[in-house]
Amino acid sequence: HLLFPGNNHKEDDAEELSRPLTVNVNALVHKHNIKTMNVVATKEDFGYTAKYCTYCTLDDESMQTYFPYETVKLSKTSYTYDGKEKKPGVTVTDVLDQPISKSEYTVTYPKSAKNVGKYTVTIKFKNHYAGTEKRTFTINPKGTSLSKVTSPKKAQLKVTWKKQATQTTGYQVQYSTSSKFKSAKTVTISKNKTTSKSVSKLSAKKKYYVRVRTYKTVKIGGKSVKLYSGWSKAKSVTTKK
Repeated sequence: HLLFPGNNHKEDDAEELSRPLTVNVNALVHKHNIKTMNVVATKEDFGYTAKYCTYCTLDDESMQTYFPYETVKLSKTSYTYDGKEKKPGVTVTDVLDQPISKSEYTVTYPKSAKNVGKYTVTIKFKNHYAGTEKRTFTINPKGTSLSKVTSPKKAQLKVTWKKQATQTTGYQVQYSTSSKFKSAKTVTISKNKTTSKSVSKLSAKKKYYVRVRTYKTVKIGGKSVKLYSGWSKAKSVTTKK
């Protein structure tokens, strides 16, 4: 019995209230059943990791957000041949330009990348990210330098350079009346053992600027492509009249 206003059994009620009362307050208490939800981030979408109870609402404090990755860069994309293996570093940043941990992706390099050619690096994301990116770098042939430039005959140039036969197919000689090589003409020499070239039918008594570079023909995607060294320092000569 409980004591309510208007209850006529006051003595009985008082006796009941003097006894210990037990109230069950565990009706709404449960043992947490914690689950983890993982959604991986990509180049377009956010990802997150969250822990939550299947009976309760999500615990926001346990949520970790992963922003989409945006930039995947190689530390260097162009090398000059020196006979050594090349493995450029990889940097990945998210949409906020913050670096993404290297533990979130693996980098696969070519089996060998030391000869002149174009090479592909594969970046595959893991853990909290998903996606695969490919980046390329090039190893260009080593250049050469001019030995001398003369004009042995009227309106003619003779160009001589140092031989650079390692990892090269041939050479290109470029000449112009402009020191900035505007409207320049280029002659290709297809043998890497050749070290001189004569150019005729030029203007007499005219100053010409000359430079040289190497090239190597390689296969890229089933097509033959020429990869070039940088140009040498220029030399000049005035043609005979």
